[in-house]
Amino acid sequence: MPQCFFIDASDSDLQLLPEDKTHHIVNVLRMKPGETVLLHDGQNRRALATLELLGKKRVSARLTSAWEPVNTEPELRVRVFQAFPKTGDKVEQVLQHGTELGAAGFVLFPSERAQARMEDRERIARKVERWEELIRNAAEQSGRGILPSITYVRSLEDALALAKGPLVLLDEGTSNPSLSGAGGQELGIFVGSESGFTAQEKKAILGAGATAASLGPRTLRTETAALAALAKLL
Repeated sequence: MPQCFFIDASDSDLQLLPEDKTHHIVNVLRMKPGETVLLHDGQNRRALATLELLGKKRVSARLTSAWEPVNTEPELRVRVFQAFPKTGDKVEQVLQHGTELGAAGFVLFPSERAQARMEDRERIARKVERWEELIRNAAEQSGRGILPSITYVRSLEDALALAKGPLVLLDEGTSNPSLSGAGGQELGIFVGSESGFTAQEKKAILGAGATAASLGPRTLRTETAALAALAKLL
């Protein structure tokens, strides 16, 4: 399978690859003019292309096939509403592996039992930029047709305001024995931090129309729970 890259597609046969990919293509992958790559436009389309110009600042490729639909996207669009874990590496695990598993997007927010908050706007922008890069790399590696969205909000209330379609609260204490497939085309799953949601937070999520569901008899880490749910659903 040719190396995959997401691009901002134009109407021309000659396409420019992202500027920040130049070093990776030229110096890490050591690709040469004439090599075949697979371009994805982020709108669930892909096309084959041949590398032409490998410059110091930009790489270009010429299309050798028509744009065609990508067949790797699941029918069910699942967004992960993840309460911010205590460490950044857990966030990155959810984003990277969640993208590989087929998540349509991610919403990160602070919760009462894990007071990880980013109040500084510049810091938030840097983090989101880093997360977007991580998601894009995972999407290219796994051959996704779209780039999952990533949003950071400042509260559970803000996260609930973004929720659409059926909602599921992952709760090991629920009487509902297991997570099952959901009707419709869109689903949001809420995942607590290491210590879980408070009773008040659960009440707010359930009050927004969510259904509580369990992933089974074992207690999973916060960074595992979302991935297990995605694997089961998709």
